[in-house]
Amino acid sequence: MKSKIWWCVPVLILGCCYVCAFWKSASSLGPVLQGKPAPDFRFAHPSGRTASLADFRGKVVLINFWATWCPPCQEEMPSMERLSRAMDSNRLVILAFSVDRSWEPVKRFMADNGFSLPVYADFDRSISSLYGTSKFPETYIVDKKGVVAFKVIGAIDWMAPEMLSFLNQLQAAGE
Repeated sequence: MKSKIWWCVPVLILGCCYVCAFWKSASSLGPVLQGKPAPDFRFAHPSGRTASLADFRGKVVLINFWATWCPPCQEEMPSMERLSRAMDSNRLVILAFSVDRSWEPVKRFMADNGFSLPVYADFDRSISSLYGTSKFPETYIVDKKGVVAFKVIGAIDWMAPEMLSFLNQLQAAGE
């Protein structure tokens, strides 16, 4: 009986170490908070070239996590499309990351709706997890210095006068 109990102690100690290590690493992920630096990440353009959030320093960046199967995302996308057409892309960058499983539903959704907004893949949800995103749509507006200026959970009208005013103020800051 003693020999059976003896091997349990090291197993329990290792198990506790594993749980503590996992807890620490999991708690270091999101949620990303307003007023804090936005975590940098790398992503691929559909063309295959890679970029990072840091590449857009000096511009306001709207990071949106969405999915084709998400009704609020579907509701929000037309206003985001209008925003991308209305704003100067040299001052505002929209990074719309689909969390779908593949390009097929994304391409179909974009084509069916006539959207030309560039969309990027977060199919493995590595970027949305980095930001602590669990509900869709979720959007982070990052200022020119790389700080999260605003966070939105849920669909909003990106063409609302208050939002356009806010985005214009962020773009004008420091000029």
